[in-house]
Amino acid sequence: MKYHSYLTVVAASILAGAATALSAESAAPAPIYETPHEFFASGDFDRDGRADVVIVDKESGKYRLGYQLTPGLISWVDCRPSGMKGIAGISMGHLLAPDKESLAFTSPDANQITLVDASSPTASAKPVAVPFTAALGPNTVVAVDVGGDGKKGLDDFYVGSIYNSPDPSQATLLRNDSAEFPKLAEEPLAGPALRGNRVSLKAGAPQLLCLLVHEDKADALRLQDFSSGKPVMVATVADLPAGSDYAVGNFRGSPLRDFIFYKPGANSLTVRPVEESAPGKFQFGKAESFDLGQPVRRVVSLSENGGKKLFIIFGQGEKAGVFNFDGAKAPVLVQDLAATNEFFTCAADLAGGLVVFSQPATGKYSTRYRVFKADGGAYAPGPFGGLASLADNDNITIPDIYERITSKLIVTNESEMKPYTNDIPGTQVSFAMMPIPGGEFVMGSPDNEAGRKPDEGPQHKVKISPFWMGRCEVSWNEYELFMYPDEERRMRSTVPTDAAGDKLADAVTHPSKPYVEMSFGMGKDGFPAISMTQHGANKYCQWLSAKTGQFYRLPTEAEWEYAARAGTTTPYFFGDDKSKLGEYAWFEVNSDFKYQKVGKKKTNPWGLCDIYGNVVEWVLDQYDPDYYKQSAGNGGTVDPWNKATKPYPHSARGGSWDDEAGVCRSAARRGSDRTWKMQDPQLPKSIWYFSDAQFVGFRIVRPLRVPPPEQMQKYWTSGVERD
Repeated sequence: MKYHSYLTVVAASILAGAATALSAESAAPAPIYETPHEFFASGDFDRDGRADVVIVDKESGKYRLGYQLTPGLISWVDCRPSGMKGIAGISMGHLLAPDKESLAFTSPDANQITLVDASSPTASAKPVAVPFTAALGPNTVVAVDVGGDGKKGLDDFYVGSIYNSPDPSQATLLRNDSAEFPKLAEEPLAGPALRGNRVSLKAGAPQLLCLLVHEDKADALRLQDFSSGKPVMVATVADLPAGSDYAVGNFRGSPLRDFIFYKPGANSLTVRPVEESAPGKFQFGKAESFDLGQPVRRVVSLSENGGKKLFIIFGQGEKAGVFNFDGAKAPVLVQDLAATNEFFTCAADLAGGLVVFSQPATGKYSTRYRVFKADGGAYAPGPFGGLASLADNDNITIPDIYERITSKLIVTNESEMKPYTNDIPGTQVSFAMMPIPGGEFVMGSPDNEAGRKPDEGPQHKVKISPFWMGRCEVSWNEYELFMYPDEERRMRSTVPTDAAGDKLADAVTHPSKPYVEMSFGMGKDGFPAISMTQHGANKYCQWLSAKTGQFYRLPTEAEWEYAARAGTTTPYFFGDDKSKLGEYAWFEVNSDFKYQKVGKKKTNPWGLCDIYGNVVEWVLDQYDPDYYKQSAGNGGTVDPWNKATKPYPHSARGGSWDDEAGVCRSAARRGSDRTWKMQDPQLPKSIWYFSDAQFVGFRIVRPLRVPPPEQMQKYWTSGVERD
């Protein structure tokens, strides 16, 4: 390699019952497997001692993370952006901080490398661009340890690129100084560098760069050590069939590794053991080939049983099997797996078992997973489900929304909380907010309350932190700004606006256009917005927070009841005489069979209009008829929230224009139902609208304490979007 002077710049167990601590050996970088459309890898991204999984879609540049938050279960978060499309190489390592694992992506057409922090299961980190001017067309990136001057305690970069002149393929070493990323060395390559990984040739030995160089008529495997600061070629394998792939394991039970080489589509595997002629002197031993009698698509080395197993996918992915393999004799089938109307794509080796991925027979990327637990010599099927969607999402903007909110924060103490009116920038629409003092109340209803249902008890004490609540329910004037973004953008040309807020708000996912007139003839101007899903209400809150620079969300069930009671303990905030309800609410007796304009009735003691009747109001919680039993058993709770984990039912409170008086009591509860979408003609049914819930709307709250970005995301993506 040609050397440049250094520049100094300051700048798991996946299954219940399996071991959860990662050993030093298992904590080493896991192999990255590549398919024509995806990359697959595993690692302990959130540092909880359990293995997690990442799948990268090459075309879109999006990646999907599955965190093993609970032993035996993988929780898939929304897809996240790498910052570019056409991904050709990925790597993992300590790239942004010495104590956490990050992901590196590269795209030759974008001529860029980006890094992302993968440590948080809740917050999507922004991609960090690496300045890369050392070559053109980076197609491979590998995190490596380059010794020498300027070492910052982070992993450095080996980058292969393919658009250079006069030698198209080139290798470059970059120092990771977190700022300039200076070039340390470069050399021409005989062809593109592919399948980059870090491996050790012996248990406990240093990690080496391992990759294939695709030459004119054959491929070559290269293993290099950079720990001294200079490149040292440790071992090579030449004359591999063009288009080869490889897997690494300890199949012979020796501390020394074994390499399996194969060409996807061919029937045979070739194993080459690593030999150590003297301490630290390695070479490859004699090759042994094994014909499996059918085309091999992918080989994954498994660590179970001392690393003597393989997971092999055959054909187009319609078949797969687990094999015992000792490195000397032909692999022995242990267990057949067959995909029904799907193709296997890859698998990830996880302590105590493995997770297998599949895609539709006509698809391009993985859509489903299934966990298998090691059970004697075979594997028992475990949890399964769908992978996170690759649809666009807006969670990447949440840290920026948080920064906007905290930079504009004025009121920080409860004593400073006052009623206020907020104008939505770029529009002529405003809404009023009322302060709700913090305090303690008894949630639920007593056994002798008229109209009481079992889900309202037992009564239990709850402490609530201070917040503001919308004086009225969200009206169509407000919600249609979110529903029809093109019209809202046109308003900005005539009304003063906030460009920073507009940019963030525009990035929030907006509803699809409704398939019917959503007021159903009941009126728009000044009337409450209706028939949105809880997901739609949540995303409105995110949009409004971005627009205004103040944090808004739906109330919890406890916050809603606390605000509705306004310090009272009777069935209604005005007492127990339901004949007075007409003074305060629109309900079945006086509504004329439709909703009415907001703010026309008397308020409750804390200044809230229509808290009973008019429209049932979404809250954040999963509806659980037995949830109060859990809360009561805790002897009192603080700011409780029963976070939703399934599509139905979600809680709604307050009664509507179509309900009798008893349903409008402070303690009355109800849950959403699939029948609320019965007449929705779409397949799949809309995640934005309830065609048959012309009685449901919402009002917003603004907590005094602004939560961190990861908590904001939980509020704005509460529940499950799809049925």
